[in-house]
Amino acid sequence: MVNSIKNSKIEIDIENCTGCKACVKECVVGLFYFEADLLQLVDTFEDSCILCGHCEAVCPVDVIRLLFHKQEVLADNSIKEKIPSFDSFLNLALTRRSIRQFKDKAISKDLIEKLLELARYSPTGSNSENVFYTIVQDKEIVTAISNHITKKTIGFVKAIETPQGRAYLKERMSEEEFNLAEENLPTTKRILKSIEQGIDFWCWNGELIVIHGDKVIGGMPENCSLAAAHIMLAAETLGLGTCSLGYLTFHINQSKTIRDLLKIPEGHFVGYSLTMGYPNVKYKRIPERKPLRVQWF
Repeated sequence: MVNSIKNSKIEIDIENCTGCKACVKECVVGLFYFEADLLQLVDTFEDSCILCGHCEAVCPVDVIRLLFHKQEVLADNSIKEKIPSFDSFLNLALTRRSIRQFKDKAISKDLIEKLLELARYSPTGSNSENVFYTIVQDKEIVTAISNHITKKTIGFVKAIETPQGRAYLKERMSEEEFNLAEENLPTTKRILKSIEQGIDFWCWNGELIVIHGDKVIGGMPENCSLAAAHIMLAAETLGLGTCSLGYLTFHINQSKTIRDLLKIPEGHFVGYSLTMGYPNVKYKRIPERKPLRVQWF
């Protein structure tokens, strides 16, 4: 009698399998089945398994083990009893605000590592786990990035205000992009004015978390956004504040200079960027949001 099943991805202790079929019901790609009351794997298991770990998690007798795990014993799910109540989580979401004023205080590496460990468990499409993180604590690099974006923005404003520059931009931008840039010109000028007055509009003089991955793999923007959402909420529990940096994300994807500064791997797409630090501002109230827009069927 076969006591175990093993391939390059999984090992199953068949001898102690109870035949409950929980793994069969749980596998999203249908890789388990029973034949003659014995658990079997489909022939394409190694090519099709996405290593999501649901089979391990659901097995009541702990006989299934994915081989990529470094630890011998998996964490018990009893910690679920310690999750916050809905009201506690709602309070966290309600009181979180985008922070753009930070104290001149460095974040310790261990706090950032806590956030990244949490982000490691954020969902990814097809369990691709294809998200990478670049952390920038060096304020000289942050300043260099901001200065580069400012220089590019000044050049863009000068171009859009001259006939020759407008013609050049129209050749390289869609009509919709050009019209939007023209519409936002007063705002762009105000941003540049605030930068002249010493405000770091692009990075807010914080530390940076840049989230990226292989642009060929599907779902990168969504995967990066999910990781960022986890980080933004978790940062609040550690006394930290965060702010999304859409401008920075755009410029990293467009600028070889910034990509080189951050050593973003060739072929990677940046899906989300955050600035982070200890808040130097306190909010007294929770502003109202627009009414909920929802359809029920």
